[in-house]
Amino acid sequence: TEADPLADAVAAAVAEANEPQPSAPTGPPLPGGEKDAFRVAVGQCWNVGSLSTDALGTTVVVAVAMQETGVPDGGSIRMLSFSGGSEAAALQAFEAARRAIIRCGARGFPLPVEKFSQWRDIEMTFNPEGMQFR
Repeated sequence: TEADPLADAVAAAVAEANEPQPSAPTGPPLPGGEKDAFRVAVGQCWNVGSLSTDALGTTVVVAVAMQETGVPDGGSIRMLSFSGGSEAAALQAFEAARRAIIRCGARGFPLPVEKFSQWRDIEMTFNPEGMQFR
């Protein structure tokens, strides 16, 4: 029999609509303890000592794509937004955040592989006042 192009197009559209979206996280969510451990690990490598006074008052939101091994993809690290300072201060704060992510992530963060879809793409807020450790 001859194929019906309309029926084929509808079937293809339905099949595509039923496929899970790759950007939607699947699997169990990360509990607060795992998120906190990750935040603390990055915070320990975040050196704000060399930041200017303006940069110390700047909060930056940084995005990073992670590999399944827990190692950040250094080329994917980017600043999403900033507040509280000039663009120059934000760039300085971002560079400090980028170095912390790369330095602490060189051996991979201890993140659960079975939850990779939950932490494949991470956004972190770096606030110098809130990230300082004494």
